[in-house]
Amino acid sequence: MINIRRWAWVFLWGLVLTGCGTPVGKPMGGPVKPFLIYYGWIPASPAARRELAGEMAGYPVVVLGGGLEWSRNPDHGAALSLIHGVRGTRFIGYVDIGMTHGQPHHSLAAVRKALTGWRAMGVQGILLDCAGPDYGVSSDRLRAAVAWAHRQHLSVLVNAFDPRAVLNVGLRSGDGWLAENWVISAGVPDAATQGFSWTSLPLLRKRGIAVWMTATDNQAPGEKWVRQWVPKTVNRVKGSWIAVSGPQYSAVSNAVVPAEWIRQSLP
Repeated sequence: MINIRRWAWVFLWGLVLTGCGTPVGKPMGGPVKPFLIYYGWIPASPAARRELAGEMAGYPVVVLGGGLEWSRNPDHGAALSLIHGVRGTRFIGYVDIGMTHGQPHHSLAAVRKALTGWRAMGVQGILLDCAGPDYGVSSDRLRAAVAWAHRQHLSVLVNAFDPRAVLNVGLRSGDGWLAENWVISAGVPDAATQGFSWTSLPLLRKRGIAVWMTATDNQAPGEKWVRQWVPKTVNRVKGSWIAVSGPQYSAVSNAVVPAEWIRQSLP
C-alpha cells in the first residue's frame, strides 16, 4: 500500500470526506524511465518551492499526494503552480479506493468527485491506490473508477497487490500497473514477494499495460543505494518506469532522489 501524504490537514480532510489526455504509461519498448512519487509537503516559501520544482523537472512524470485536488487544501494553489509551472513534466494525481484495512472506504461518488477535481487541476493521469481485493475492492468497483478516469481523459496507474486483479477492469494501452516494492521494501529485500504473481506480468505487457516499479529504503536513499537497487529491480521486474524513495515517498523527510542518479543506474 502506498500511504498518502502525512500531514495533519490531509488527515482531517480525509475524515470529513469519509466520515471517519496524454497517456501516463506507454507500451513496452524503449529505455526504462524514472518517475517520482512525492507525498511530501509543498513549501510555502517561493524560493523553496522553486527548488522543489527544479528537482521535479528532472523527472518526466511526478505523482502527487492525495488531498491536493480539493480547493480548500492550503497546498492546493501551490500544487497548481507546480503542475502548470514545471514544463516537460507530466503530473499524476492520487485517489485511494480501498475499502478495508483502515482505508478510507470512499463511496464511488466521492471517488468520481476526486477524479474530477484532479482533472480540473490539469493532471494527465491518476494513481488508483489500494485497488485490489486485498483491500476489499471488487472488480466492479475498480472497473467503475477506471471508466470514470478515462471519461475525464486521465490515464490510469493501478496499485493492486495481485496484477491479475487489473486484467479485466478496462485498462487500455497507455495505462499502467504498479509493482510496488517487489524487490526491496523499506530497505528489506524481498520483504513481501511471497504470493506475487510473476507469471501475470507478460499478460499485462501483451495488452500494452505498462509495468511501473518502486524501490524504497528505510531512510532517504543515497547515491550508492540507488546504484545498487535500481538495476536489481529493473532486471527482475523488467518494468518500464521506476521510482526510488525513502519512507512514505518523501512524506517523512521531503527529500527527492535526483532523477539523474536513477538514470545513471539503469542497466
